[in-house]
Amino acid sequence: MMYTVEAIPAPELGNASFLVADTDHGVGLVVDPLRDIERYLHVATNLNVKLTHALDTHLHNDYVSGCRELAADVGANVSALEVGADLEIGGITIRAIHTPGHTPDHKAYLLGEGGRHRALFSGGAVMLGAIARTDLFGPHLAVHLALEALSTLQVRLRGLPDDIAVFPTHGGGSFCGTGGRSGHETTLGQERKTNPFFLTTEVMPFLARALNQHRYPTYYRDMGAINRGGATLIGKSVPPLAALTADEVARMMDDGAAVVDVRIGRDYDRGHIPGSYNVGIDGPVSAWVGWLIARGRPLILVGGGDKELHKAQRQLLRIGYDTIAGGLDGGIEAWQSSGREVSTFETIDVEDMAQWVLSAEPMTVVDTRDEHEWVAGHVPGAVHMYVPDVPLRADEIPRDAPVAVHCASGYRAGIAASLLEQAGLKRIIHVNGEYSDWDRLHLAESVPS
Repeated sequence: MMYTVEAIPAPELGNASFLVADTDHGVGLVVDPLRDIERYLHVATNLNVKLTHALDTHLHNDYVSGCRELAADVGANVSALEVGADLEIGGITIRAIHTPGHTPDHKAYLLGEGGRHRALFSGGAVMLGAIARTDLFGPHLAVHLALEALSTLQVRLRGLPDDIAVFPTHGGGSFCGTGGRSGHETTLGQERKTNPFFLTTEVMPFLARALNQHRYPTYYRDMGAINRGGATLIGKSVPPLAALTADEVARMMDDGAAVVDVRIGRDYDRGHIPGSYNVGIDGPVSAWVGWLIARGRPLILVGGGDKELHKAQRQLLRIGYDTIAGGLDGGIEAWQSSGREVSTFETIDVEDMAQWVLSAEPMTVVDTRDEHEWVAGHVPGAVHMYVPDVPLRADEIPRDAPVAVHCASGYRAGIAASLLEQAGLKRIIHVNGEYSDWDRLHLAESVPS
């Protein structure tokens, strides 16, 4: 085998891109690259190959394509490979095949070597245990594209052998698909045996499964247009992050800038800038910033060290959030040293919340999980308010009692707690810990009939 495939993941997106190299001929390409390209250049250098091409399987709704960056930096050819056309790179062949469903013009790329099909770069047409969603182009096309996805699985891919390796761009954790397994490689035979979308061959059950999706971040709505028009080039490396003083941050906040504090929830609870967003670096910063903060609004990053701030910056640039003014130099300590106030939240665990519920003391429990999680069972008497809905519905929560906010792990609850503070609530209790502890404590769930 003369080719090498290196998966290069973006965990916060639940995605991976792939560098395909023919090391014998010293050439390679990247499938579905992200905007920050230094990792591809690093891998190419280690493999001693020149990147000659960059290909997208589809118009991305969840991140800025890096094809233009690779074209500008290394001269990679990014011309679209027409369906049925072959691209020769060293001793391997790449063929584009039409695999609509996730998007109308979706392609997958077949890698051939030695006269055989060896690998399929499937984008969102085939995921590990799932397929990518079909509703991103609106409800009027969702059923049509779901039917296309069914045809892709059962007809368009029918002639490919079971042992062909499959490398999907979308993976577990991606908002572009629900129910996928983690990992970046499978085989077509494995998916044919275990993937419920391959196993569901009747039309109506397939549609029901394909269209039973979780909500997706609002920034998806304009990402396609950004990729069609071409985002601003950022260059080989992510630009340095400007260091801002507390005075500069306060002035920019007065002018409408959003402060994103990337510390973990418990640290944020101990003291934070009033009105800031808590979107911890231990989760998908870009997804939640892209869901809650309008594109184009100036952003200020706070919390953690330089490593955490630059990680958050990289994630945000990947989704085209380019209005990052800088980071607060010295963190929350610098803010306090400037004489400015900080806010705090109480931090409790699930067992504490259970004791409070059983005490019958006045308290509102807000469950910030999504609809699928809520209907599977929830705390008796809880108010369901998925994180993105908090700014719209916070006025429904009584102001004369404490508010305990929980999710499945504490991460989304931290985001929601900061949103409730922005809405004017005063005594906010952040519930940290696994919601599964509710079961472990043998507490009865409230399940709709």
